[in-house]
Amino acid sequence: MESTAKSPSQIVITEVNATLKRLLKHWGNVKKAQQSWDFKSSNQVLTAFTEDIERLTQSWPESEQILRTAIAQDQAFVLSADYPTAIEATFADVNVPLQGEFPTYEFPPFKLTFSPENGYVRLSIGRQSQQTRLFAPDVLAAWVAVQYKRVVNSSFNADRFCRDLLNAYEIVNRLALQQPEVAWGHPVPLKDIYKLLTLKQSARQDYPESLFTYDLARLKEQFDISYNQYRFELVPSRNAAKGLLLRNSQGQENRVDTLIIYANDDTD
Repeated sequence: MESTAKSPSQIVITEVNATLKRLLKHWGNVKKAQQSWDFKSSNQVLTAFTEDIERLTQSWPESEQILRTAIAQDQAFVLSADYPTAIEATFADVNVPLQGEFPTYEFPPFKLTFSPENGYVRLSIGRQSQQTRLFAPDVLAAWVAVQYKRVVNSSFNADRFCRDLLNAYEIVNRLALQQPEVAWGHPVPLKDIYKLLTLKQSARQDYPESLFTYDLARLKEQFDISYNQYRFELVPSRNAAKGLLLRNSQGQENRVDTLIIYANDDTD
């Protein structure tokens, strides 16, 4: 089995860890001997404790410089053209499908934004966001993967989502046409449906538009979208720059802007 050579900074960390472990042990013995008035042991363990402190003090300036050099090298790497490549490869290893280019990536329903100059990376869903100062590709990817997989592996209740869409569709439909009955087969803007679903500010914070879009994408993956006696149709946007951008599990994209619901399979 091949051994991996440690870097100078890793050697320093290993040595300091060992020294601190000995110091803690010696200090525990110092306190124990002093409390029990074990004078001989007190002098012995205090001497050992002092010797370790002196060794650490003497070696620390060189160790500190090694660590600061390693930090500067890591920071330089983050600012280099090689860092995005490392990020994209590492995220691929943990099955997080990044789309876009550094410093901003998307993987619905998430958005990942790097801000090296400010020392943080932001992971967001709509207006909800979390920040981390972890820039190491493997550490960052592991942290993001936990958040991402928690959402994408969550159960999706298509019937409940369709029921919510149906209720909102009926209200928006009647209001738009100013009539007491629902005009089935009439297109209703999805953004209006989303506004109705999130009338309260707290609801919009808990259910941002990006998550609504993600649910629509999951719903659209079903060959036939239906609920009870109703059939649903997500209508593609005529304007490529407008509408809601849906990405399915295969990474395919399309934009939709309206919802049509047909009753009793009436498509006229």
